[in-house]
Amino acid sequence: MALKKMFVNGIAAMALTFAVTGCGIFDTSNENEEMFRIKKDKDGQTAVDSDALKGGAGDVNTIGAGNGNGPGEWSNNALADALNPYADFGTPIPGVNLPTVYFSFDRSIIGASEAPKLDEIAAYLLSNAGTGVVIEGNCDDRGSDEYNRALGERRALSAKEYLLNKGIADSRIRTISYGEERPAAPNTEEAGRAKNRRDDFVAVKLRN
Repeated sequence: MALKKMFVNGIAAMALTFAVTGCGIFDTSNENEEMFRIKKDKDGQTAVDSDALKGGAGDVNTIGAGNGNGPGEWSNNALADALNPYADFGTPIPGVNLPTVYFSFDRSIIGASEAPKLDEIAAYLLSNAGTGVVIEGNCDDRGSDEYNRALGERRALSAKEYLLNKGIADSRIRTISYGEERPAAPNTEEAGRAKNRRDDFVAVKLRN
């Protein structure tokens, strides 16, 4: 009888352990939880939060190209694509350096001195079929992360509107805001901050 009772108690303890830990199937560490979130969101399209969009122009891969994985399976390239803002748009074109547009403090209006730079970018796009541009909005470090992210987006959208008015199709333009995350110079003095209040432009060969 005592042996039977010990056996029953042992089974109950194992059941409780399985219920609490889930046998380790769902690891709730931050890293695995983040991977699970990204994998779950990617159901035929990229869906990651803006903080994940930190892939650079040199990180481009092709989504799903020969990864040999079945539904729900990820290759390293596919995961990199999910974190890459260019992957479903185009491939950066080596050797093409488009001008940088700068902004006044806390402003997103295109200044008179910066408009000719956008004219140059529009001329390049009009002369090169099959190309597009990614506009990356940036800020200096004054203000909250959330505010600067929004300000960077407004700056990128201002440049986009300018290019649209020059006859560039909406499908050839993508905007991204990095806020204060990608300074071009130290934010320790005004000269550096002025270089960080900018739009960067990346020419890309559009995906078919």
